[in-house]
Amino acid sequence: MTRQELRRIVEENGFKACWPEIEIWLQREILLSPIESKFDDLSTGGTKQGGEPDLPLGLAWPKYNRSNISGLRNTSKPMTFLLQLRCGDIKPFASEPFPDHGLLSFFVAIEQNMLARDANDCPIGCVLYVSGSTPIGVDNAVFSEPLVRTPFPRGLYFGNRLPPCSLKIELSHGIGFESLNEVIERHFGYSPERSEQVWDFYNREIIPADCHKMFGSPSMFELDIAEECRLLAKQSKHNSFENADWQLLLEYDLADLSMENSGRLYFMIRRDDLATCDFDDVYVLHDAPH
Repeated sequence: MTRQELRRIVEENGFKACWPEIEIWLQREILLSPIESKFDDLSTGGTKQGGEPDLPLGLAWPKYNRSNISGLRNTSKPMTFLLQLRCGDIKPFASEPFPDHGLLSFFVAIEQNMLARDANDCPIGCVLYVSGSTPIGVDNAVFSEPLVRTPFPRGLYFGNRLPPCSLKIELSHGIGFESLNEVIERHFGYSPERSEQVWDFYNREIIPADCHKMFGSPSMFELDIAEECRLLAKQSKHNSFENADWQLLLEYDLADLSMENSGRLYFMIRRDDLATCDFDDVYVLHDAPH
């Protein structure tokens, strides 16, 4: 939503006095809204959700190891392709450092209608980046490696083959719950009733509905996603990441995947890695209402 729309919503909900401070904490977000399509006829290397991904010629479809999943055979299975983003489509809306060109593709492991998780109980996923040399706004993208529309592999459950959708890209503004709550509490004081009112306002009006988003603050259900990243880094081999500046790369709404507990996926990246187009150490987390 625009700043003007957000201001109107804030005032209509009784927080008019808080707007000057709320406006200071606003962050730019990019909303990605799926638009259903009967055919996967989008151009190779273009922005889309689902369908068959465009991968470099000869690159194997990303897989995950099932050895750490209790009760399952020790085999590897294909991950589920979520979406791909042509960087030139995203760059004009991005306030964060972001590649001028190339393609980002997002995958996650889904096992029997549930997210497959690693030893830290985090979803197993990955982000693939193919660089390119096409200026922003040019439709016929030139990539550093030839891309081909890659068929779904054997072993990928049919329910995990998402239908193709184009994605509407638009700029929006939002605020994290902690910042919003802090501002309102400073003006009105604390009470359980007020805190519940703010939480309801945040979920009803601030969190984008029926879409995915990039950048801004991760939308909360239960977890502080950035803090979870720091805790994971502290107990992993990436302990040097503990004090890193974690940035939301993609927040993916799982509502359409018909899983037992949908919620949202969060692909989190260090700001320094985003600036250098290094997507090897992206953390994937999950949060859902209880």
